[in-house]
Amino acid sequence: MKKNSCVLMLFLLCFAFAKAQSDKAVLEQRKSEIQKEINQFDRLLKNVRKEEKTMVLLVETIDKKMARTQEIINITNKQANILTRNIKTNAVEIRKFNTEIKSLKAAYAEMIVKAYKSKNDQSRLMFLLSSEDFLQAYKRVQYLQSYANYRKKQAYEIEVKSNVLVDKNAELESEKKEKKQVLALNKKQGIALKVDKVEQENLLAVVQANEKQYASNIKEKGKERNKIDKELKALIVSDIKASNKGKTGAVANKFFLTPEAKILANNFKSNKGKLPWPVEEGFVSRRYGTQAHPVLRSLTIDSNGLRMQSPSGAKARAIFEGEVMRITKSKYGILAVHIRHGNYTSIYDNLKQVSVEKGNRVNTKDIIGEIFTSNSGETELKFVLMQDTETIDPAQWIARK
Repeated sequence: MKKNSCVLMLFLLCFAFAKAQSDKAVLEQRKSEIQKEINQFDRLLKNVRKEEKTMVLLVETIDKKMARTQEIINITNKQANILTRNIKTNAVEIRKFNTEIKSLKAAYAEMIVKAYKSKNDQSRLMFLLSSEDFLQAYKRVQYLQSYANYRKKQAYEIEVKSNVLVDKNAELESEKKEKKQVLALNKKQGIALKVDKVEQENLLAVVQANEKQYASNIKEKGKERNKIDKELKALIVSDIKASNKGKTGAVANKFFLTPEAKILANNFKSNKGKLPWPVEEGFVSRRYGTQAHPVLRSLTIDSNGLRMQSPSGAKARAIFEGEVMRITKSKYGILAVHIRHGNYTSIYDNLKQVSVEKGNRVNTKDIIGEIFTSNSGETELKFVLMQDTETIDPAQWIARK
């Protein structure tokens, strides 16, 4: 039973250790993911920091970076709390093991002394021969055997608990070292957060001092976006008309679907929430729909898709298999690619160059083209998703990071 209890104790300790390690691994992975986003923000800020016309973008980006930095601080606080609890638990267990081992060793030493005093064969033989009958002699043989086995079990238990104690001490030292590193990172992130806060406040002061000018620019860009959105819808309507021409049962403003197109559309729909991002690396700088401007809160802006900031030279990639239906070129030379997936269309705008042609079949994650980088260092993909003639929120379709 003693041996079984030792094994059970080791199992429980291992289970508790594994659970703690799992919790720490989850937090460490999330921290690593957030740090990648912060690195992206830093690269963008480095590119656009000196450009006055990107002042609003700077404020937005710093705000997002600060939010992610605070997340890392929250995570490191959780990690520190977990380590503190583990250190306290291990310290208690170490004291307990030390007490138990001390008691076991004292009992074992007493047994050894007794065994030594009666270890000669003559003493054992006299002990057996002095039995009153065979049954008593048999019981004395059993007693001697049990006593020997008990000594072995005591020795085994001391060995097991001594090994556990060594491991516990090593684990305790490791966790103390890890906690020290976590607290150092927490302090570093806190300093970075304060620096970003000061820069953001200074930028906000500049924006607020020139609020009318920035508001006017934002409104002008809004008008330009609305015009582009209408042109986009007109292009989709034109594609639908061309697709439906001569088809029996075609419905206005809805793509006529062949059996193959229906399968493609259903496959696309079944992957909602699991589609890959149209950029390998980047972050969302503007959400879909009507929203308050992130800096000038009195203004609202409409977004028919997602804006994604990426590193310079980043490539756009297809979120699903489909057919390239259209490649457009703006008066400024900016390119956009339309890919049809049944009655869904994904649109990749603000490209410098493209690597596909109209009519090409593409697969998921195929490279479509390179995203344009502005003179101010902004590399932004404008990503739109449509079901027939209506825009839908791409964030509900692509996988969460």
